[in-house]
Amino acid sequence: RNLAENDHNRLLSQHELARAYQANRQVKEAVKLLERVVTIRTEVLAEDHPSRLASQHELAGAYQANGQVKEAVKLLERVVAIRTEVLAEDHPSRLASQHELAGAYQANGQVKEAVKLLERVVAIQAEVLAEDYPSRLASQHNLAGAYQTNGQVKEAVKLLERVITIQAEVLAEDHPNRLASQHVLAGAYQANKQVKEAVKLLERVVTIEAEVLTEDHPSRLASQHELARAYQANGQAKEAVKLLEHVVIVKRKIMAEDHGGRSPVTTSIGRVAYCFLP
Repeated sequence: RNLAENDHNRLLSQHELARAYQANRQVKEAVKLLERVVTIRTEVLAEDHPSRLASQHELAGAYQANGQVKEAVKLLERVVAIRTEVLAEDHPSRLASQHELAGAYQANGQVKEAVKLLERVVAIQAEVLAEDYPSRLASQHNLAGAYQTNGQVKEAVKLLERVITIQAEVLAEDHPNRLASQHVLAGAYQANKQVKEAVKLLERVVTIEAEVLTEDHPSRLASQHELARAYQANGQAKEAVKLLEHVVIVKRKIMAEDHGGRSPVTTSIGRVAYCFLP
């Protein structure tokens, strides 16, 4: 039978389909569907109804993935304000929206706001979650990234070293979250002038990713690019050039000649090659 457009089960299915779209990188489809779900739920549900807030939270995440950062910030600020009124400060949904808002703040260049909000989230999670709980580790990971963007490099290094130590105890060495934290820590090491540590860590990440990811996987290419930068900073220009040349070759296979994503890598090759000239 046909269901009304505001039928609970129909909206729930659309919400879940939108999440599947986003997981499959069909971001525009996710945005379009979630905007419809949010519009309908806004008409029939109270502003503090969990289902309405959940769809708004999900839509904000889709907005951010689609480059609509300002829309994401505006929507999440509203969601966080409402959840602050109706949920305890340690409620998982409230913390999740604050976490998401901090990410949107950072993407929008509001780094200080991101740091402040994530510090609060991390402090609360430290009181109620085990130290190896995924959400707690994710918030610490993001806070470290915000610290680094905010110029608080030593704080970033210290926090990420702690995160990686815990992840090493509970996650396989090829787990994406563990590799992601190692990648970010290597960047923090570079910013903190611990270049040798950055090289050592990135070589390990690149080796593992070479075993488990296809050569054109974005994460693998990003780690190789970061390792090349570390090689350059460490005076290993030959290794940097060789690795960047490989990255460019792979990118040329998967990107159109005029794709903007090639530009930073190509520019890096030129810079490293120039530095290597006698």
